[in-house]
Amino acid sequence: MNSLTFIAPSGAPASGTIIRQLDPPGNTSGLSYVGFFGAGGPQGVPFAIVVNNYQNTTYLTNTSGFNMGVEPFGVLNSGQLINTKFEISSTANVEGHASVLLSNIPEESGTLLMRFESSGVIPVKTQSTLFRTVVLNATSGVDDITSVVLGLKMQCFEPGKDNSWTQTAGVGAIDNRLFIEDHNDTDLVHDFFVSLSVSPELVGERNDFGFLMVIEFL
Repeated sequence: MNSLTFIAPSGAPASGTIIRQLDPPGNTSGLSYVGFFGAGGPQGVPFAIVVNNYQNTTYLTNTSGFNMGVEPFGVLNSGQLINTKFEISSTANVEGHASVLLSNIPEESGTLLMRFESSGVIPVKTQSTLFRTVVLNATSGVDDITSVVLGLKMQCFEPGKDNSWTQTAGVGAIDNRLFIEDHNDTDLVHDFFVSLSVSPELVGERNDFGFLMVIEFL
């Protein structure tokens, strides 16, 4: 059976941790969320992101925004990921360092790693891959994969490949899709990296959005 796994690609000791999918729908325990926070992180001060500003820290969390990194769960920084912060369309701030062009950011500094594994014995290539920011319903399901999330801006890019951010949520988003570069080399395993940056458009906690990937392989 073909599989697609979401993994934390960076940030010791969170690197390599599998981000559990919401299975069954409504299961919000464990490593099911990526949380975006102010400079203090989920248990620090300030933990909130000021409206119309972008996050300073990124963590693996549960549905309540509690740090759920590698054991012991809840220990400060145990689930901290490398933070990539939106600046302008062509640059980002990585972990508080100087501005860098998106195309110069290494893949392993992406917020998410999506690993596609083919169940067959013949290597495949991929095409028409889409990464989407989706609206979750009350049971953590997705009613319409094309619906744009409102109330926050989501900026995305494929590190080392894209020259500019793509907005996939919030006012101003054309749609909720980030186009992923085709993998023309055949293999049984394909890794895709995406960097994320979030800015709240309204006051209040937001946990009714998620991420979905669609892949064609041949």
